[in-house]
Amino acid sequence: MEPGGGFLRLEPRPAVRAVPLPLLMSRLWMLVAPAAELATVLGEQASGNPLLSVEPPRGLTAGTPAPLPGNDEEEEPWEGVASPPSLEETLVPQLSLLPETALLGAEGARKLCACLDARGYLAAPVSELAASLEVPGGLLDRILARARDVVEPAGLFARDLADCLLLQIERENPGESDAARVLNSGRDLLERRDLAGLAARMGWDRARLDRALSTLRRLDPHPGSVFAPTRFVLPELAIGFDADRLKVRLLVDNLPRVYLDAELMESLGPSGREPFREARGILSALASRLRTKLRLALLLGARQKAFLLGEDPAPAPQTLREAGNRLGLAPSTVQRAAASTWAATPRGTILLCSLTGRGLSARPGMAVRALREKIMAGWTSGKSDAELARELGIPARTVTWHRQRLGLPRTRRTSPHA
Repeated sequence: MEPGGGFLRLEPRPAVRAVPLPLLMSRLWMLVAPAAELATVLGEQASGNPLLSVEPPRGLTAGTPAPLPGNDEEEEPWEGVASPPSLEETLVPQLSLLPETALLGAEGARKLCACLDARGYLAAPVSELAASLEVPGGLLDRILARARDVVEPAGLFARDLADCLLLQIERENPGESDAARVLNSGRDLLERRDLAGLAARMGWDRARLDRALSTLRRLDPHPGSVFAPTRFVLPELAIGFDADRLKVRLLVDNLPRVYLDAELMESLGPSGREPFREARGILSALASRLRTKLRLALLLGARQKAFLLGEDPAPAPQTLREAGNRLGLAPSTVQRAAASTWAATPRGTILLCSLTGRGLSARPGMAVRALREKIMAGWTSGKSDAELARELGIPARTVTWHRQRLGLPRTRRTSPHA
């Protein structure tokens, strides 16, 4: 009661509560860290806290031999093994020997390396690369042509797959070869695997065609990928089905273990309150991470059951917003969790984000990935964009756009109804 006999009234009002930034960041790092890096993240956050200790996943240490008796320190078996060179470390010494790289200014060799993507292809059209390097397009073309002639491995600085293979063929067998003729004159039939049609177009018997194809199979389609660092993948969830019943479980051997020393906490008395508060925050963030990922895996496993069991060639539509609404999470939280979680499934070890995707505006029940699977199959059998559009019930321009994104040329045969 208020002085004078009145009553207090409780009215809800919006309020903003400040949450410490370190707490928010620790929860974010905990959510987005892959399982293989989670022990490191936990160790960094628990460092300096006497109540917590972190052990690495048993799956990583089960095969590690015990140290020999008498050794004071455990030796790291890979400590003396040199890391493989990167693409830039391999190319810079080669490119630096070319006088043409000086035309790009200081660090010309490194500027050329920056033009490559992970496959070893040009990362953008020459005109765009020339603009970013502030040099004329014709000059960059001449420098790239010189680089293609001399760098190892052959095929680097190619514009596309066919260009990459032709560069390797020319380096191995200078002059026109049957493998080069196949790429130049029969690429469309080769991509559709129409070997009979390819032999007829080239005017060859099957034995000669097989020899040319054998040469192509020995080539490296992505010569730059050999320099990519190896990425270690550790699944933390398993998604499976038992008599069509969905089962999701944590792979505990692939997750670190965190221990709270209760006896030490009691012995510290009042001075242990702050370490305990910090430890409770870390354990709460870890529990939130695992709960979020389990709930997301249950949702996606149920939604994509037909795909995971091999009944459908592609996942069904499942947007981040829809998943967030079902789970009571923001779409950005769903995206972060899905993009950092590997799961063992009947389809192999996959990222949860591969089970998400939007549907088509013309057909919301069909995912983009499913459409592209159907376009690839129809294109291989020689169907035109118009034929595929009628079969799928979507506009022909949609089929054309996705076919172009797949890098497929227009089919030679057109529909009589197009």
